[in-house]
Amino acid sequence: MSLLCLALTGETLLENLEHITSFGDRVDCLELRADFLKSAELHSLARFPGLVDLPVVLTIRRKKEGGRFEGSEAERLRLLKKAVPGGYRYLDLEEDLNEPELERLVLRAGGSIVRSIHDFAGIPEGLAGRIKKLARRPGDIPKAAVMPKTSWELLKLMEVFSELRGMRKILIGMGEAGLPTRILAARLGSELTYCSPPGRQAAPGHLDPATLLDLYRFKSITETTGVFGVIGNPIGHSLSPAIHNRGFEALGIDAVYLPFLVDEPESFFRMAGLLGIRGLSVTIPLKEAVIPFLTERDERVEATGACNTMFRRNEGWFGTNTDAGGFLKPLEEGMKNKPVSSLKATVVGAGGAARAVVYALVGLGARTLILNRTVEKAEILARKFGCDFAGINGEGYRLMKNYSDLIVQTTSVGMEPDLNKDPLPDYRFKGHEIAYDLVYRPTQTLFLKRAAAAGCRTIPGLEMLFNQAVLQFKLFTGRDYPKGAFYS
Repeated sequence: MSLLCLALTGETLLENLEHITSFGDRVDCLELRADFLKSAELHSLARFPGLVDLPVVLTIRRKKEGGRFEGSEAERLRLLKKAVPGGYRYLDLEEDLNEPELERLVLRAGGSIVRSIHDFAGIPEGLAGRIKKLARRPGDIPKAAVMPKTSWELLKLMEVFSELRGMRKILIGMGEAGLPTRILAARLGSELTYCSPPGRQAAPGHLDPATLLDLYRFKSITETTGVFGVIGNPIGHSLSPAIHNRGFEALGIDAVYLPFLVDEPESFFRMAGLLGIRGLSVTIPLKEAVIPFLTERDERVEATGACNTMFRRNEGWFGTNTDAGGFLKPLEEGMKNKPVSSLKATVVGAGGAARAVVYALVGLGARTLILNRTVEKAEILARKFGCDFAGINGEGYRLMKNYSDLIVQTTSVGMEPDLNKDPLPDYRFKGHEIAYDLVYRPTQTLFLKRAAAAGCRTIPGLEMLFNQAVLQFKLFTGRDYPKGAFYS
């Protein structure tokens, strides 16, 4: 089990005590980031451990390691020596700092030293060897916080974890790409994970305690916890972790689902092998790029040329696509026994999501028009499925008159943060259309708002997201998604 450490970044000791009041009952220890304090507060550092009931790490981080302390090194050392007798359990000292007198003070006060490396440029060469040398005496805890920015660098960091397996350490990948190392600390053998109060990040990639504990169930993760996830770029906006993790929790399944930022799949899948990932959701822009890594695929992948779901089978990756099924369910639920085959539909976009939608509609007999800004892409998709096509222009709008029972928006236009963009700015809804937007953040896009104002039935992207995730959940676990787990 890994400990959860709350990094305190208030400007005053009182502000930090207020954060402890809010979150102290949910964490195991505290880190006082004294470099965030106002200078007038620094002379009261020795008092702080006596004001709290949790073990405290004292850190006064220099600017070159990502901290905020602006004084001289001599001043920093004086502050540390004065504060240590106050009862700090740990003192965080940098790799290059050699201060025997300060270290003796720590040991005399019954504390331990966290000896740390910080690198915001990437994964330094020889990191495993440097970590092994950090513990200069029994009881020292070696720590490294590094910044993977790519899938290859995350792979390198996971290889360091593997090399140091069984060794006491704190090893953290900062930033969005490093997020899995924070969530999976216990599975990877890292002694603790740091978190921060909401809006007060002490370092890039810090999550708040509620996110770690409630969304990712950090305290329940062990070395045997199954790992699932969603891969894409960008990925931080994804709601899939909330859907799947709530399902795991409701059914008591020992598994966690997390986001992986992936810029190129080859390094990621090597890392996935090291980590033993069991199943993956795939989102933009990787639905085509993952296909070469499949050892088996079904007819949905063959027909759409896109894969949004992968899971381990027969020592390899099996690929399928749940987008079509997820798309159809909320559409059919509101059709009032009218068949999808009766619809004349317009699909906006020609990417992976559009292919799944067209596959679903044409498969049920709906006449379909494909519109795309790049007409050539619309034509390729249309010829594959026997549809009409056009650009998003005067010709496209003219053709839409014969394909306006259902309008499906499959592009990223209107997604946060571009809330004021509309994929069909010159189309005027008449009120009879069903408007379906696959964007789910925001729930109500400008496209849907315009349709609703005209009296149309609207379907937000969250409904498709949820329904395709329910299909994935069954493939991942063999069990039905628990009713009410997500929308409770």
